[in-house]
Amino acid sequence: MEYFTANVESQTIELAVLDTLSSFSNIPFIYHFENTMAADKRDLFMPGDALRDSFYKTLLEFPLLAGHLYMGAEGRGSVVVDRNNLNLPEYRESTYDVHFDELKAANYNWDLFPKDLVSVCVVTTAGADGVIKLANTHCALACFLFANMSHYVVDGIGFCAFMDRWAEHCRQACCDGVRSVVEHRVFHFDRNIVHKALSLDRRPTSAAASDLFFVPRFAASALAWISPALRGRIMSVVASMGKPEAHMFHISKERLEALRCSLSNYVPSDIRLSDNDLIASLASMTIVNGIKSAMTSSGNGGILSRLMSISSSIFGDLFAKTENEHLTFVIADIRHRLDICDIGYTGNCVIPQLAVNSLQRMESPITPESHAQVASRVRAAVQDLDGPYISQFVHTLNRFPSSFAQPLVYTINHPEKVFITNQSRFPLYGLNFGFGTPVWVSPIPHSAINFVKVMPVHPSQTGYNIHMTTTSRAMSNILCNASWLDLATLIF
Repeated sequence: MEYFTANVESQTIELAVLDTLSSFSNIPFIYHFENTMAADKRDLFMPGDALRDSFYKTLLEFPLLAGHLYMGAEGRGSVVVDRNNLNLPEYRESTYDVHFDELKAANYNWDLFPKDLVSVCVVTTAGADGVIKLANTHCALACFLFANMSHYVVDGIGFCAFMDRWAEHCRQACCDGVRSVVEHRVFHFDRNIVHKALSLDRRPTSAAASDLFFVPRFAASALAWISPALRGRIMSVVASMGKPEAHMFHISKERLEALRCSLSNYVPSDIRLSDNDLIASLASMTIVNGIKSAMTSSGNGGILSRLMSISSSIFGDLFAKTENEHLTFVIADIRHRLDICDIGYTGNCVIPQLAVNSLQRMESPITPESHAQVASRVRAAVQDLDGPYISQFVHTLNRFPSSFAQPLVYTINHPEKVFITNQSRFPLYGLNFGFGTPVWVSPIPHSAINFVKVMPVHPSQTGYNIHMTTTSRAMSNILCNASWLDLATLIF
């Protein structure tokens, strides 16, 4: 740590509207490493000193993670790195009496995790001192590595850039006397990179996006004006009200191909549904079906009904135009569309694209025809996300910076919404501190309600792991949903 504090320079990084658009959430992952070293060297596995020193060496290349978050009027923000008043990331070390074989036998079930392994929830909140930490790390020696970063300052690509660089520095430090030099890399935090990459051409955003983001609403404006700490407290309370329950599933490539074939008669011949289209659509329909069954079986609708009643009384009928529509938020990385994939940009570069379907279709029994219709809407929404569309979307966000809070209010008022994020290309299983790559990587047990994460699998497997969170009542129906279980195998 002394190396970092002695060398870090004071600076201010201005945040952009794409940062605040994702700001309510964290990016947490848990890595599992197996100690395969010889018996007489097992104590040398993942040494704490090397991990700690290389962490702070990496932090010097990502100084904004040690800054203070400041938000101004209508949600415009900045990160201030003051070398005389640093907001250092949380860095903890522990040793647990957890045997790797037990974890492996239980498929790395969260129930076996130490209770204090994870120090954050899915929502970005302040700590006991009232300050939002922009990064959290817990090195539980021998088995676990927990790492989290706030979406205020990085997205998943930025998260992985830090983790890979940390591992690279650690490998160099643990090379056992062999002289090596860590390759020079440049990481960019200047938000003007995105602005300069935007297309000069623009075209209108979709009707759903325009209504959701750019029609001013008092509740959203109020949520944008309050401090990040207070907003985090509000959103964390809302996130816990539905009694979230999460499970991990596995979807094989073979089952996906069989599913694609079964839908082919209902999809135009010039359209090929991607793996993500198939998973996003089926997961969305499965969750909405589960919610409908939960509300029907509970008589008065249970917690979902109460949530809608409470939110309507507080926020009013804010989104009446979409009352009979369902929105699936497909989180899309836009780097390749802006041609900035290879420059080391670590700031937020994702946009939620909206797939719109009738609520009646989403709630109906899942058939090949209905699934194909919903999957085709997902494909059309993703294909619509080109340079001129992105340029108009970001331009309008800049005109209405408080609009980042609009989806937060929408999610409170619409318990049936679904978020899909595909993280399968994140190099999570390539992380190597010099002692081998992880054998299992997962998010923390609970995400936001109705949030689906498409995860990569270990290189020894094919397909995808799916992390799905919804209410406990809806999940009990999902675990009996034949259409979902024909595709997805429950891991735990």
